[in-house]
Order: sequence, then C-alpha cells, then structure tokens
Amino acid sequence: MSKNARHICLSLLLLSAIVRADPAVTDASKRLQLATQKAKLVETLMNTPAMKAAPESRNAEVAAWAINSRLLLDQARSAISMDRPDEAIEKLDEALRSLSRSSSMLTSDTNGMAAQRRQFDEHASQIESYRRALQDMAGNPSTANVARQTLSRLDQMTGEGRKLQESGKLEEANARMAAAYKFAVAEISRLREGQEVVLRLQFATPREEFLYEQKRFHSNEIMVGMMSKEERVSSETRKQVETYFNAAVDLKNEANSKASGNDYPAAVKDMEKAIIQLNRALQVMGVPVF
Repeated sequence: MSKNARHICLSLLLLSAIVRADPAVTDASKRLQLATQKAKLVETLMNTPAMKAAPESRNAEVAAWAINSRLLLDQARSAISMDRPDEAIEKLDEALRSLSRSSSMLTSDTNGMAAQRRQFDEHASQIESYRRALQDMAGNPSTANVARQTLSRLDQMTGEGRKLQESGKLEEANARMAAAYKFAVAEISRLREGQEVVLRLQFATPREEFLYEQKRFHSNEIMVGMMSKEERVSSETRKQVETYFNAAVDLKNEANSKASGNDYPAAVKDMEKAIIQLNRALQVMGVPVF
C-alpha cells in the first residue's frame, strides 16, 4: 500500500473511533455528516491504483475482499440516503476491514512475486554458465555426443520454464528451472568424472568477484533446500546437512561484514569457504558437485 493510502487508512480508523467513542456526537445530522465524510474517504482509498486493480487479481481472496468492500460502500450510501447514519457507519467500518485484508494480501503477493522473479533470474544465470560448459564439451570428441544430447534436453527444460514464467506461473516456472539446474549439475559432473577441471574467471574488480560468489552461494543454497526436502534423505543426513548449512551461513555473514568494510578480497575468501560447506551438504545427500 502507498504512503498516501496508509494515511487515508489511519484517518479512517481515527474517524471511526471518534464516531463510536465521542459522547458529544449524538445529533443525527452530525452523525450523518460524519458518515458521509467517511464514505468519501473509503471511496478515495478504493480508487488508489492498487485497490482499483484488486477485483481483477489472480488471487481469489484479494479480489473477493475488494469486491466486498465495494458492495459495503454501496450499502452505506444507500443507508445515508435513507438517513440511517449508524447503519452506514457500521457498513463503512466493515468495508475498511475488507479493504485492509485485500491490501495486505495484495502486498504479500507482490513481494512474493518479486522474490520468485529474482529466483528465476538467478536460476537462468547459473544454468547459462553450465550451458556454456556443455557447449565446450560438445567440441570434445570424447564427450561430444552426450554433451549435445544434454544440451538439447537442458534447452527443452529451460524453454518450458520460460513459457511458464511468461504465463505468470512463477512457482511452476521456478520448479522447472530448479529441475533443469539439478539436471545440468548432475550431467556435467558425470561427463567430467575422472577429468581435472580448471575454471578460470576474470573479474574487473574484487567487488565484482564477491557478487559472483554470492550468486553462486545462492544457487547452491537453493539446491540444498530442494534436496533436503526429498523423502529419501534420512534424519541423520538432514542433521549433517543442517550442520554444514549453518556453517555456510555463518561464513557468508562474515563475508558480508567484511564487504561492508570494503575488504572484498577477504570477503571472497569467506564466500569460497561458505560454498565449500554447501557443497559438502550436497555431497552427503548424494549430489555430485564440481
């Protein structure tokens, strides 16, 4: 909800309290005047861009509360026209409660969607780096055939993920991209089995390297969370995973602290140690890492 909408909401609550609590407001004409003013304030809140769009929300509850608010406002206006201010005020208070519920859920949905979009972008970025690795393997005679098949399957999975994202099904899109990420990690690890892998990356600044390590950490963090939820993971393994995961988070927090002081080289070293802990968590769950 915007700052202006919050101010309107606060005004409504204060006005509602005054109407109910002030013993001086006993004259019917004054109560009717207050009801009319309150109706105008409720209407102003309902006409904010977010609340005008709420009845068309994909979230059925958000839409239902918004529509209910409109119906209650109409009923309050009808009561005002028939000189029934107390009834009008009761309807307006209920309309305000409905608006509050709709707005809160709408804000939650918006924040959740933003987080899901960030997660999708991070998956896509990480998968792209694995895709480049597969393209390199496609040029090696010993791995060419399998690498090409893996690339084809990976592109199919990410394509499905993007179509789901474009249709607004972000949760399903992320699940598909997570599956593609898991597939890429497993297949590249299998193809590289027995090979010595040297990865060299060039960064313009230590800060850029630190941000890269943070993205890598987040991708592995998602994988740990996804794998630890599988039924085949025993309780004992989950305890080990939790130990490694907590150690990784502690190291990441230390890295963030050092980065805040512009000590990016030290922060990078801590992030590398944190990722090692996440990799250990994945390994105890049977996930090959490289």
